[in-house]
Amino acid sequence: MSDEPSTNDGRSTGSLSTSVLDRALLGDQDAFRKITDLFSGLVYSWCRRKGLAEEDAKDTSQEVFKTVATKLGMFRRESPNDSFRAWIRSVTKNKIVDYYRTEAKRLKSIDSRGVEISEIEEPSESFELEGNHELETEELFQTAVQLIRQEFSERDYQALWRVAVNRMPARDVAMELGTTANAVFIAVSRIKKRVREEFKDLIELKDADHGR
Repeated sequence: MSDEPSTNDGRSTGSLSTSVLDRALLGDQDAFRKITDLFSGLVYSWCRRKGLAEEDAKDTSQEVFKTVATKLGMFRRESPNDSFRAWIRSVTKNKIVDYYRTEAKRLKSIDSRGVEISEIEEPSESFELEGNHELETEELFQTAVQLIRQEFSERDYQALWRVAVNRMPARDVAMELGTTANAVFIAVSRIKKRVREEFKDLIELKDADHGR
C-alpha cells in the first residue's frame, strides 16, 4: 500500500459529486436500490422490535420502501433535526400501525360465533420506535462502506475496516498490512470522505466518528 490510496476502477472518487439521494430524486433506480440496501436492515430491526414475526417484518419492510419510492420527493430537510433517518422511521411506524390494525380486523373477522375477538392490541399512533442512535449510525456506516467497497483496493478497505470498525490502532494495522501508519490514515480518511459524499443527508456522521 502506498501513501496514495487507490480505487479499483481507476476513477477519482472526487469526480463523483452527486449524492445517492440526489440521484434517486432524479429517478435513478440504482441509486434508490442503494438507499434500500442501506436502510433495509434498520427498518427490519424496527419491525422486529415491535413484535412482528420474521416474515411479517420482511413484508412490512417491503411496504415501507414502496412508500419511500413513491414519496421520496416529499422528504425535506428544513431544520437540523429533519434527518432522512427520522423520516424513514416515521414511514416505518405508520406501516407497523397499519399491520397491527389489519391483523386485528382479520382476527375479528374469523370468529365463526360472531363474537368480536382480537389477540392483538393495536399500537397508538403516538408510539415510538426505540433505538440507540449511535449504534444505528454505526450500522449505517458499516453498510455504506460495504456498498462502495468495490471503489477501493482491498488493502485500503481492510485499513478502513480495522481502524474504523474493529477500533485497532493505525500503527498495528500498518504492521499487519505491511505499510505505514500515514498510509493507513490516508486510506481511512479517503473512504470516510467518500461515504460522506455518496450518502450525504442519509447518514449523520460527525467529523470525529469512525477511526478515532
